[in-house]
Amino acid sequence: MIRSNRPPRLLLIPLMAILSFAGCQSDEEPSPVESDGIHIENPWARPASEGRMSAIYLTLTQYGEPADTLLGASSDIAHLVEIHESYEADDGLMGMRHVELVPIPAGESIHLEQGGLHIMLIQLQHAVSSGDQIELTLHFARAGDLPVQVPVKTEENP
Repeated sequence: MIRSNRPPRLLLIPLMAILSFAGCQSDEEPSPVESDGIHIENPWARPASEGRMSAIYLTLTQYGEPADTLLGASSDIAHLVEIHESYEADDGLMGMRHVELVPIPAGESIHLEQGGLHIMLIQLQHAVSSGDQIELTLHFARAGDLPVQVPVKTEENP
């Protein structure tokens, strides 16, 4: 009887399929996240170098009653994650300030966008580039913690 160290062909087919899918990256938008009336859509983040800052933008909608409140966010990618808003100072210069919470009225949408409310990732643990995914958790008063996969892009709709 002859023995071979090669794996049977039937085992190679599923292994090849798994490896080919693992290498695929999708340009599709992530699916919206929904829980307890909160709908999160169109998340994206800017590329940035290690030790620097990035910003995350998305839309939050509270369907139905009652209202909810975004209390904060967290991610292992940064030393600090805060909600910020951009503003124009009296001298005409733009600035940013920390926001403790963001009310989301029932039946309304809040847009976290460039030049307005956004989530800051401060002092990144490692660089993030276009095509990467950031794991973010949003903390709500009613809906609790909602995980969101955030694609890194150079602009909102490349």
